[in-house]
Amino acid sequence: MPAYRSGDNSPRPDYVEAGEYNVEVLDAIESISSAGNEMIQLKLKALPSGAVFYDHLVFTESSYWKVDLFRSSIGEKIETGVEVEVRCDDLIGRRGRARLIVEEFGGRKKNKVAAWLVGGARPQQPVSKGGVDDDDIPF
Repeated sequence: MPAYRSGDNSPRPDYVEAGEYNVEVLDAIESISSAGNEMIQLKLKALPSGAVFYDHLVFTESSYWKVDLFRSSIGEKIETGVEVEVRCDDLIGRRGRARLIVEEFGGRKKNKVAAWLVGGARPQQPVSKGGVDDDDIPF
């Protein structure tokens, strides 16, 4: 029979330190921005820590650059002048790479996407036991 000690579980981290991270799209929801524009709200997870944070893609001409960078980050090819339909269901589970910053509001820290990085997610680098990267071994 499974058992556990209540209150002793370690919580999922609320944020990660500023830097570049692989991220995974946990959820994508169509909505309307406060200015009345079509928008997709993204629920994201930093890998491998599991910290959850949010971003949004607003579909206005002045924000298409961000949509292009996000799509490029998750491995989609960007072609100039091509009309693209972005479907929320197609985004869930996709992985990309982003530069994250830390913001504090009301005493609570959270991550925010500073930039989507072109080229997509990088494979997780295995670390040998003892915390030394295999590339640092001199032989």
